[in-house]
Amino acid sequence: MSENENKILVALDGSERAFRTIQYLCSFKPFLKKELVLHNIITKVPECFYDLKKDPFSAKVTSQVLAWELGYKEQMEAFMEKSKTMLIEAGFKPEAITCIIAERKKGIARDIMDESQKGYDALLIRRRGGSQTLLPITMGSVSTKLVEKASGIPILLAGIQKVNHSLLIGIDGSQGAKRAVEFVAKIIKNSSCRIVLCSVLRDFDVFDEKTKKKKSGGFIRTAFEEIETAIRDAGKILEDSGIPKKNISAKLIQGAESRAGAIVEAAKQENCDTIVFGRKGRSEVSSFDIGRIPWKAIQGAREMTVWIVP
Repeated sequence: MSENENKILVALDGSERAFRTIQYLCSFKPFLKKELVLHNIITKVPECFYDLKKDPFSAKVTSQVLAWELGYKEQMEAFMEKSKTMLIEAGFKPEAITCIIAERKKGIARDIMDESQKGYDALLIRRRGGSQTLLPITMGSVSTKLVEKASGIPILLAGIQKVNHSLLIGIDGSQGAKRAVEFVAKIIKNSSCRIVLCSVLRDFDVFDEKTKKKKSGGFIRTAFEEIETAIRDAGKILEDSGIPKKNISAKLIQGAESRAGAIVEAAKQENCDTIVFGRKGRSEVSSFDIGRIPWKAIQGAREMTVWIVP
């Protein structure tokens, strides 16, 4: 692959829902030039379990478990082959697709995080896997752990909404938001994707906690100028990556009670299928693994795809 192409780790569990991840990859046209690694982790029965073979009363059970284990691996290999075929038919280059079936070592989430540190540009996962309910209900789930803890790599949380190549990027003037724009520019460069740069100002953003009074008009003007500058800079980054200027628009929302809620609603109004955030916003609160606004938006935008950029 050329240096200009990106390498995406795709976590799959062999379920019917996992095929939706493959369909998402096939539908989002900028992905066609990327390098994909389809990754699955098999949980094998501990070796000590097979020591039970020595017990004549347990031999039949251990044989059944071994047969199940071999059968599952065969099913996963068939799933990977079918997925690769779908991707090639959608336009991916055969040599750009690698399939990995690995044995579980530390735990599924931990193993995926370890793999993601091997030179990938993004990690693609789903809200829900096989038969488990994941984000946002079960906080101990694999997807939730990855969203919370895989802080060093952009996470693409695939939704079920039909792809229409329209992305809304949250802009707040922070470095995190700028990195989100740069990541989007790298992924969708030279495409016809439509981009909405969205910024939300809540009423209490102009409230001084120290004096318990509203901040001056000068402060308000400065806040608007900073956002306008951030939006203008973001637009230039996208234009420089080959996105037509006519495909880039800005949306400024004032007086919203909830930034996350306002962004999700704006994405729906703008008919965007994807919302993009920087992992940390202006607050850069170190005690949070992920910013509160992106986390709330993930929960609110249940059908949309959400990208979280560190």
